[in-house]
Amino acid sequence: MFNLKQRYGEWAMITGGSSGIGAALARILAAQGMHLVLVARRSDALIAFAGELTRKHRVQVRVLSADLATAEGSRQVLSAVEDIEVGLLVPCAAVEERGYFVECSNYQLESMLQLNVASPMMLVRRLGAKMASRGRGAILLVSSLSGWMPQPYMAQYGACKAYIAALGAALHVEMKDKGVDVSVLSPGPTDTPMAAGTGIDFAKMGMTKMTPHEVAMSGLSALGRRMDAIPGGKNRLMAWMMSRLMSRARAAALFKRMLQRATSGRLSR
Repeated sequence: MFNLKQRYGEWAMITGGSSGIGAALARILAAQGMHLVLVARRSDALIAFAGELTRKHRVQVRVLSADLATAEGSRQVLSAVEDIEVGLLVPCAAVEERGYFVECSNYQLESMLQLNVASPMMLVRRLGAKMASRGRGAILLVSSLSGWMPQPYMAQYGACKAYIAALGAALHVEMKDKGVDVSVLSPGPTDTPMAAGTGIDFAKMGMTKMTPHEVAMSGLSALGRRMDAIPGGKNRLMAWMMSRLMSRARAAALFKRMLQRATSGRLSR
């Protein structure tokens, strides 16, 4: 992996930075000497984590408590970093829901769309423009294995992650001429609080949870080298099978059977 501070600048911003993959990314970047802007909703967790990183690595850590499931939250974050040059952006915050699409409330669907799609898009547009004007920077978009296949009973989440994967693939080529590296991290099951809350037994799907550190290293190692980072051999095989080998109808039917097995048929929350 490159020395990311030397390549992209002193500051990195990570949303969803207090736990899971976001926290693993923060630890790796702090160990390289990068100053951090960490964004999450819970200020107590952010402050405690920032203190840990500051003591261990002697870096500056700004914490921003903001709800990125609202447009105002994204505007608040952008306003808070006007005085620094963010050289590496990782919009990692996301939410996942399982169940019948038509049984989800409008609030659930709209907030998921805002957090998983609109917020990353706004941050990439504004901070990516500044990187392009400077002629250097990097963006690591966080999609999911879910974005590579149709996902019955996780329809909104899969659709959101498909948008992120498509956006990142286009920007990987588009931004290269501007001196900005863009890659897309598409994790499979990962040992995070979000995965624990799904109620899915991933072992029954033939899948193994990876550690957040493994996933974070895969994503950061792709910057400047590859468009896509899909951590784990099984996950890469599944992405290839579901998106290339099978028809979309067959892939959707297979995922439905896998999810039924992994939830003992309880597809609604």
